[in-house]
Amino acid sequence: MPGETQMHRTLKKEACRWMYRIGYGAVAAEVRFRSLGIIDAVGAGTFGPQQNFFGSRQSVHQSCFIECKQSRGDFLRDTTADGQLSLCMMEREFNRTHRPRRPMRQTTGLGKFAACLMQPFANLHYILCPAGLIKKTELPLRWGLLTIGPGGISVVVKATWQDCTNCHAVESAIARTLSADIFRADDRALNSVNREILQQQQAMAQRIRQLRPNLMDAVPGLFPPAS
Repeated sequence: MPGETQMHRTLKKEACRWMYRIGYGAVAAEVRFRSLGIIDAVGAGTFGPQQNFFGSRQSVHQSCFIECKQSRGDFLRDTTADGQLSLCMMEREFNRTHRPRRPMRQTTGLGKFAACLMQPFANLHYILCPAGLIKKTELPLRWGLLTIGPGGISVVVKATWQDCTNCHAVESAIARTLSADIFRADDRALNSVNREILQQQQAMAQRIRQLRPNLMDAVPGLFPPAS
């Protein structure tokens, strides 16, 4: 993303690697959701017996959101005051009783942490940050905490399970993100080739300009004077 720091890019990369390593089959960074905005890292997958969140004997589909925070200010920007959350709960009740077909947006004014719970797309929500940046008591409701250090990512607080029915929407969003990355990669590769060809043409033109005076002296009349 424009203006992004190297630290934030590293956190997103490590978040995706961590999710893939623990079993999420589909993983992507910077996944956009219409009602939530951009989530730093998203994973979805089916976990077999004894590997899922509940440790059940049946396979369970899980989806996970990870928000990467590199500083205190970055973390506080996504927090929400209790009054705003109460207002959104009132809007949710109004939508349920008066506007079931065309509901109002229920996450207006909410920070990302609360918005993810108001309109849940994932079962598990985590915050990833450097060790010591966020206290356990500061965590938003139902969110877990991951920290990164020399030994990699550690689970400090386990996220609380959140029921949701938007699993397919998460997988579709991951697919769209990965497809867009592929097309952008092709564009970047093409632009790189075009730049290389342009540089070669410029070098060739410069070489011709350097050789032209010598050729004019060696072969008179080869290059007629410009009229």
